[in-house]
Amino acid sequence: MVLRGTWVGVREIQRSLKLSSPGLVAYHLARLTSEGLIERGEGGKYRVKNYVKVEFLKDFVRLGRVVVPRYVFYATFTAVLTISYVALYPRVAFSEGGLIGLILGLFATLSYIYETVKLVREI
Repeated sequence: MVLRGTWVGVREIQRSLKLSSPGLVAYHLARLTSEGLIERGEGGKYRVKNYVKVEFLKDFVRLGRVVVPRYVFYATFTAVLTISYVALYPRVAFSEGGLIGLILGLFATLSYIYETVKLVREI
């Protein structure tokens, strides 16, 4: 068991996590270092940083054990509004004047879905 803040080597991590090779550990350590989550010290030892600024999590909401992109709620809300508009006022929604509301609702929903997919792909 490794305590937070202590310096550990690649082999130590490999053994404690029961991973197949030190190369695999080194690869993941390099990724974590480039993300700014851990730091590399002298002699090839690593440790978790005391303070980590996790900027990319600002666009997510935690629901219990699940992390959901914030845009999912916006997409759901605009989709429900647009569907309700069409279901409750079909004559108005498909008339000349009401068509703009339908188009705006669809555009907003599709925009939020696009942003959600883009955000998930960045991870």
